[in-house]
Amino acid sequence: MLDQIWNAILDFLARFVVPDWGALIALIPIAILALVVLFFAWLIWQATTLGPRRRGRGRVRAVPPPGVHVPTGSFAPIFGAVGVALVLFGLVFGPVIAFLGVVALVLALLYWGAESMREYDHVAQVEPALPALVPVEPPPGVHMPGPSFRPILAAISVAVVFLGLVLNGWLIAAGVIMLVVSLVGWLRDARAEYVLAERSDTSGHLDSLPAPRVPTGTLALFGALFVLAIILNSGIIPSGAASGSTGSPAPGGSPAPGGSAAPGGSAAPGGSPAASLPAADLTVKAQGIAFDTASLTAPAGKPFTIAFQNNDAGIPHNIQVHDASDAIVFDGETITGVAGTVYSVPALTAGTYKFVCKWHPTMVGELTVK
Repeated sequence: MLDQIWNAILDFLARFVVPDWGALIALIPIAILALVVLFFAWLIWQATTLGPRRRGRGRVRAVPPPGVHVPTGSFAPIFGAVGVALVLFGLVFGPVIAFLGVVALVLALLYWGAESMREYDHVAQVEPALPALVPVEPPPGVHMPGPSFRPILAAISVAVVFLGLVLNGWLIAAGVIMLVVSLVGWLRDARAEYVLAERSDTSGHLDSLPAPRVPTGTLALFGALFVLAIILNSGIIPSGAASGSTGSPAPGGSPAPGGSAAPGGSAAPGGSPAASLPAADLTVKAQGIAFDTASLTAPAGKPFTIAFQNNDAGIPHNIQVHDASDAIVFDGETITGVAGTVYSVPALTAGTYKFVCKWHPTMVGELTVK
């Protein structure tokens, strides 16, 4: 055991005594990771030693000024963040984790709501006769940040990103741009709050930011981005590479001999469009986030081929075949337009199936096998 450890140490040191530059380059990511870990360890140490943490024999309990109710700490935001993280992981690693994330998020929100109701009941009992709702100044020494539209804008942005994860394409980009705009504005507000707090060190009075105006300009920008993303996603405005393309074969272009396709539904060499696709038993085109046909017929008990042409520029499509129980019996390769391929579908038993695009659930048709 000791011999193995010593040999491992010698092997590690040998890389520096007799350098193997390839091995040293491979250690660069490890060195960067070590520096990052040391930096965060230094930050944590600085935070733990910053200022007096105790006064006397015990920790001083903060007492709010008279007439000010401060709610206690809560773990609900942490539980909610864990739920959202599980939902996002589920979008990558499968529906089971996503379902657990939804359950965790619902439980966190219910717990948060119960805490809010307890806070409300406490305030209602302490102050049974609430004064009229009139603008009041906070007590001396208490700084109340003004209201902000930033959380609403950030929520809209995240909703568009999630919608883009379902519909794909340009909605994700639009949602990310909206989120960046929201977070930059939020950072500017925080910076303005910090400047006021810093100024109060000399003035002795902590001013509040002015009441925010309705962000009509930002909302108009969000609306324009959303509409533009929908238009680009639908293929109404094709890219320059796709302009003039109708998906029809080039004049004089005869299909390649032999209707066989690559096994497993692989794409034609180079991802060429339908003009150079081999002959196939069935033909399906995708354009405008829709299939050009709603029904197909295939022979039972023997394999068949589907020539698939994606005419939506920059948008991914494919063909999946589901049986009556909605189980996937064939999953074709994803094709990003404008391009085409030929799928080889294995033999299916007689019955009614449906063919769908896994990226756009609204693209669906019926496949009859007989």
